[in-house]
Amino acid sequence: MQGSCVPSIPGRPRIVKVIGSEVTLTWTQPDSDGGSEITGYVVAYLVPDRNVAHQVTVGVTTTAKLNLPFVCEGPYVFAVAANNAFGTGDYSPLSEKVKIRSYTGNKLFLLHYCVVNIVLLMLSCEQIVSVILRCANSVLCSKFELALTL
Repeated sequence: MQGSCVPSIPGRPRIVKVIGSEVTLTWTQPDSDGGSEITGYVVAYLVPDRNVAHQVTVGVTTTAKLNLPFVCEGPYVFAVAANNAFGTGDYSPLSEKVKIRSYTGNKLFLLHYCVVNIVLLMLSCEQIVSVILRCANSVLCSKFELALTL
């Protein structure tokens, strides 16, 4: 019945650019809007090896710039589904795999981040040295983690 269907499947997402944990994707519109104007897209990103999946709603554009929360360095894959007044259609085929990097992958930045957070916590000199030594060898370090380790 025309005018009462969800959109068809959009084209497979193509990764345009990756900078750190920011990924820019593009895709083609679905062949059919289901008889109702497309109101937006849902972009799903998955980390297949870790069974982690998230989704984000974007506007009617066929390009999205996503700043991914750092779960792991990947690989990530993406899929897109179109929305209209009747609901969300099926997801597209998965994109190519892409690895992202978080700022925490940079040990120099990590060390700086730890030091700043330590100062904010107003720790003693002895505690600061201890935590800096621990942070220099860790992959992740946050103020919350630092507070728990002391």
